[in-house]
Amino acid sequence: MTEKEATVGRWSKEFFENIHLFVKSGMSQTDARKILEEFLILSNATPKPKVMDIFNDPTKLEEVGVLTEMNPQPRDFMLRFLDPIMKKFKVEGVENLKLLDPVLGKIPVTLISNHLSHLDAPAIFALLYNSGEDGRKIAERLIFIAGRLAFEPDFTRLGLYMFGTLLVCSKKDMSDTPSLSDIMTKINMRAFRQSQKLQNDGKIISIFPEGTRSRDGRLMPFVDTVYHYVANKIVLPISLEGTDKILPTSGFLFNQANGKLTIGKPVLVGELSNKLMEFFPADMEQVQFPGKGDKKQFLIDNLALLVGSNLNKNQHGTYRNLYNGDNTKQNILIQVPKTPKEEIVVLGSSNMSVAIGTLLSNKEVKVTVYHPNEEECRRSNEEQRDIVHYPIYKLPPNFEFSADPDICKKATLFIQGANPWQMDEVYPSIKENIQKNPAPIINVIKGFTGSQHGLILEDLQYIFGIDPKRLGVVSGANYPDQIMERKISGFEVATIDPSLQHRIQVLFNTGYIFSRPAINPTDTKGVQLGGALKTVFALSMGLVEGYFKKNLGGNVDNTLFHLSNRFFNELVHMGTSLGGQTETFNGLSGLTDFMLACFGSDTRDRKYGYDIANGNTPEKITNGFYGLKVLPNLIKLDQNQYPILSSAYATVIQKVDFDKIVSELQEKLKRF
Repeated sequence: MTEKEATVGRWSKEFFENIHLFVKSGMSQTDARKILEEFLILSNATPKPKVMDIFNDPTKLEEVGVLTEMNPQPRDFMLRFLDPIMKKFKVEGVENLKLLDPVLGKIPVTLISNHLSHLDAPAIFALLYNSGEDGRKIAERLIFIAGRLAFEPDFTRLGLYMFGTLLVCSKKDMSDTPSLSDIMTKINMRAFRQSQKLQNDGKIISIFPEGTRSRDGRLMPFVDTVYHYVANKIVLPISLEGTDKILPTSGFLFNQANGKLTIGKPVLVGELSNKLMEFFPADMEQVQFPGKGDKKQFLIDNLALLVGSNLNKNQHGTYRNLYNGDNTKQNILIQVPKTPKEEIVVLGSSNMSVAIGTLLSNKEVKVTVYHPNEEECRRSNEEQRDIVHYPIYKLPPNFEFSADPDICKKATLFIQGANPWQMDEVYPSIKENIQKNPAPIINVIKGFTGSQHGLILEDLQYIFGIDPKRLGVVSGANYPDQIMERKISGFEVATIDPSLQHRIQVLFNTGYIFSRPAINPTDTKGVQLGGALKTVFALSMGLVEGYFKKNLGGNVDNTLFHLSNRFFNELVHMGTSLGGQTETFNGLSGLTDFMLACFGSDTRDRKYGYDIANGNTPEKITNGFYGLKVLPNLIKLDQNQYPILSSAYATVIQKVDFDKIVSELQEKLKRF
């Protein structure tokens, strides 16, 4: 038996387990079995379209073309087959289809949708077809763009005969099969030319701009190859929810899932000739090309917003930070305020600084990240994303980068976002400007500096001459990556000047981030120390975890959680010795952040220690490594007072054999 025969046999057998779904929808047992049998018969009997012959004989391109016409028999059957499966789906926005009446056959129209499942195209057709007269009229005009791999499986091919399809070849397909790249290029060129002709005849070209199915249901970046199919055309945006639940990728069992198809208002994307503008309705919206920047990227990003505006907020994916996080009930896009309430300048580009800048963009503010690298600033602004730290996420329109030190002159608020080892790169060129500008400076970075003062706010005060009343710190148990993902988290705020508290709290509160005063609201040193010390203790925890897993194997939770109490006691002891107030370490920036750093799944510092214990020294340093390296500048690492950090220092910085260190540490901990 061949592999294909085995696969077909498996899905044919498993497929009949769907009988309960059809019975549940009101069919008799006999009718349910009959429709499943009919599906299998049609799937096996329906051949691959003739366009697939081109890949075996490229000379057939001229004869066969790239268009596969709709087949009435599979279409009518699939409408019956999908009806009980999609009973729990609803269609919204049908009234928007009437807006296409004046333009069909006169102005090119393209339908776009997010992509969740192999069933998306059949689902769109069926839901529109069954939504009423206007929906059926649109459904019968649809021509879907389809890759060659979509026609390969018997299981999915049947649905593609419900409508016309244009064969195209993706960049991935071309790179995976370089021997066919020449004919694939010709196929794509022909498909585009034919799409224009079909649109002139009143057909609606339908595409999934993500280029492939989203594996987690969230929007992925739209591919640039869709540009020519949408530029200077009317776009009908469709937003799908729930099709990925109908047919999970792991098997062949259907689910009668809840779902929704939302039809957005058609929009002109780009511009039309004077002749075509005669047919363009005055009340239809238009997305025009920008005066500067990357026009193609601008257009593609706006397509994503058209689709995303009608999706659940959890599906926004790459584009999630373009929507206002203060509004948890509606999809409201962040706008550039005409009169910003704050001109916020973030000093330094880092994971946390960009995440915080993105968070603050939810307010009616303008956010500028000062970063001395002009080329990185230029590219990040052009592409509307941080090309270094978060290239996957689009940034809000009121967020930008600048390498111009003069940007600091007009700031109403500074966010200190440079990592400790980056401060010498960032501050010399802006020192004079931040000294003259009296705006508050709020630090969001955890870690020790290499100076004799040891903490970022203390360096700003004593080295850069900043009035301490301007200084504050925002800290908590959070990863910057998860702030970008808009997962619920929080901060606590400490400011030397109590009058700054409310202002900072308001800025750092959204629908997914919640901030509050620190336990001691003016103990900026204690809040900083909690964040700085947890990085070195997390690295130390990673050392312990790595060592015992390597030598003893299995799970070491007993060890880690037993030691966590001793680790934290040492953290508080050292923190109070360095000037923090004892109670402060019980807050978000102390105990809570310590637990996240030592046991969280994404902690960089713990992983750094774990890698060292396994003989690997990571190339990229972390705040924990840098802090451990400079800690002796601030305090004597006495083995009796600080057995954990003195041991970590000996291992990581002084390269003492860890086997010896562990034996000595275990003896120390007996008496700790």
